[in-house]
Amino acid sequence: MKTKTMMVALIVTLVSMYAVYAAEPGGATVTSSQDLGEFSAGSAGTVSIEAGNVTQANLEANMSTYRWSGLLGNVSGSIQLGDGSSNVLFTWTGSGRLVYASEASPTWGSLADASQANVEGVYTHLATGSDNYSLTFTGGSESIGSGIFTLSSDFATTLSSGATTWKTYSLWDTTNVVFAGRVESAGTSYSGTTVDYQMIIPEDGTAGDTTATTWNLYAELV
Repeated sequence: MKTKTMMVALIVTLVSMYAVYAAEPGGATVTSSQDLGEFSAGSAGTVSIEAGNVTQANLEANMSTYRWSGLLGNVSGSIQLGDGSSNVLFTWTGSGRLVYASEASPTWGSLADASQANVEGVYTHLATGSDNYSLTFTGGSESIGSGIFTLSSDFATTLSSGATTWKTYSLWDTTNVVFAGRVESAGTSYSGTTVDYQMIIPEDGTAGDTTATTWNLYAELV
């Protein structure tokens, strides 16, 4: 009878622990980072004009965005079976599934699809301009591919590079906007290098703002 009681107690304890603790993306250590610079605008063209004449000059120009920044790199790590004191019982080598970026610590249990109003409410500089949020995140509803959350995003952007299709999703935890980039192991980046993820995140450079923003990065492994 005592043995049976202990078994029941053990089962209840394990169920309670499972209910309280669920898998979450791990905070990712940045092993290296490098600023790859900004897109350089072309040199000014010239036109010769004469007094009394009217000159037609058709122009084509390219300039750097001041509403977005790019983020890319490789993902590695391990999946751990352990306790709350970081004692590890078993370890598996993991590969990346998703990279998450947020300015605050997300409430993972509340994570849902972000609306345009959610994103523009936090990042007001994305409400206007040819490179605004609604003209950037134009993809249809699709699963973000998480093994932890059952989430679909109605707003996604595709950043294709050669044979690799990169995806960035916008998510919402009722307070914070979280951007998620789908990992494509050993994919081809925009510049032809081999990386595991490539995504875009907001950065406000309007009105000459050059203040850098700190983002928290998390990696979901599989």
